[in-house]
Amino acid sequence: MTLQQLRYVDAIARERHFGKAARACGVQQSTLSMQVKKLEAEVGTPLFDRSALPLELTPAGQRVLQSARTMLLELDGLSAWMDDATERLDGALKLAVLPTIAPALLPRVLPALSQQLPQLDVQVLERSTATMVEGLLDGTIDMGILSTPLDAPGLRTLSLYMEPLHAYLHPEHPAAPIPSGQLHPDDLSLDMMLLLEEGHCFRAQSLQLCAPEERGCQLGFRCESGSMETLKRLVRQTGGCTLIPGLEAMASPEDPLIRDFAAPEPAREISLAVRPQFHRAALLHAMEGLLTEAVPEAYRHAPRFRRLSWQHVRTPSLPT
Repeated sequence: MTLQQLRYVDAIARERHFGKAARACGVQQSTLSMQVKKLEAEVGTPLFDRSALPLELTPAGQRVLQSARTMLLELDGLSAWMDDATERLDGALKLAVLPTIAPALLPRVLPALSQQLPQLDVQVLERSTATMVEGLLDGTIDMGILSTPLDAPGLRTLSLYMEPLHAYLHPEHPAAPIPSGQLHPDDLSLDMMLLLEEGHCFRAQSLQLCAPEERGCQLGFRCESGSMETLKRLVRQTGGCTLIPGLEAMASPEDPLIRDFAAPEPAREISLAVRPQFHRAALLHAMEGLLTEAVPEAYRHAPRFRRLSWQHVRTPSLPT
């Protein structure tokens, strides 16, 4: 078994096609196929179901792939250490951000990032929590900004700040007369609440805060959207309420529909996540500092908040 053979297995699992994998590796397809057959002979069983379109890993292939990716990530980390990359602040960085975090946080962070780390080539990706966790584990994403805690023991997380939640109420909502800062979650009826669609951790946090998921509907319709701005517009024009994160609320300080909760304010924990094999220590701590400085100082004082958990994302199986 050679490292090159393991790289070929990894490439085929990603591309699910021998020809595409060969092009990705910069070799002839015959060379790649021959090396994979040698590895299969050594293992004693096929690693790929060649009758499936697209290709699928066999159970043995999944086991080999899992070990291969762990070894390749460790090797990359060793190479980075040998190249002094642990202390470098340049090169490429694939940074994934939750869609409920990106619109308000990125405008605060990216200008400072460009100014303080001008040699860093950053690619920003909006990803759901499950997709982000998968990308961090398989090495296709370098860092992720998401809500924690996570049920993903294969990741390392650094807590950045606590972001309070706010209510967004139509003027005719029953809780609208309650002064900002005195509102309680029990004042918000879930059958008048507009939610993000399934897959958003912010949706799960909203449900946890206000009520069980089973609900009626007093609005005449039920809406679940992938866009927080859509939910806010619907509240303004049709009634009801929704929840918005703190940085989103700060972007519209004069909006009369925003209400603060009574202390201790419910909040979500925002963290920076990397895989354990991420060895660019200087870059990790530089990003931690930039992200922390980008938010209000009050967000860094956790005791004033009540942290909400949510339906944990379990470590996904590696893609076939």
